[in-house]
Amino acid sequence: MSSVDGRLINSRWSKPYEGYDNAVIMQQFGKAGQKNHTDAWMFGTSTVKEFFPEIFDGCKCHVAFPDQLHSHIGDCGSERTFIALVPEGDVRFTSKTLRGDNIIAVVGEKVSADYLEFLDGMDISYVFAGEDGMNIQKALETISHDFGIQRISLQGGGIVNGSFLKQKLIDELSIVVYPGVDGKQGIPSIIEWIGDDEVESEELSLELLDAEKMDAGCVWLHYKIHKK
Repeated sequence: MSSVDGRLINSRWSKPYEGYDNAVIMQQFGKAGQKNHTDAWMFGTSTVKEFFPEIFDGCKCHVAFPDQLHSHIGDCGSERTFIALVPEGDVRFTSKTLRGDNIIAVVGEKVSADYLEFLDGMDISYVFAGEDGMNIQKALETISHDFGIQRISLQGGGIVNGSFLKQKLIDELSIVVYPGVDGKQGIPSIIEWIGDDEVESEELSLELLDAEKMDAGCVWLHYKIHKK
């Protein structure tokens, strides 16, 4: 969900028109998500920490041994799955589920052996995304192969979304437009890429699949991303 001007932080958005109920507005995001028929949903590290703010403070005297660097299948009995990008292994999960969905943690190969043991003890599945935890394509291939997940709803912040777009890992774009604006320069948008490289815009094109007027002044836009 974004404001009309593409901004991400909903606490900054202008108040809805007096005829629009804010609770109904927030429900539109979930309704749009149901239309996408995904197997799992994914958060970046910052968003994960909003739900699990406690830092994992176990011993970090050594990184995981080579024979530990393989995916682990924990409890995965829920209908859908929540995928958490936690490359540094610094999030202390307090449950093996979020909103009733079992968790798969995506970690880096430099994560501590204690953290893997912690995830084992919580019966939380995990996969590796390269040495620094940023090889997302590798992680997605493992998730597909080991867990049978084919379609993921990426609900990251602008940096995570931009990273996926840069790696050409986004196939569709689903946006619920909130009936309001932010307007201030420099506020994060729903897709951002930080770094010297730029996403080559000529290599990406968007095909509109659907557009729908929703309740309380919201609009749903659904695009297919074509990549050269």
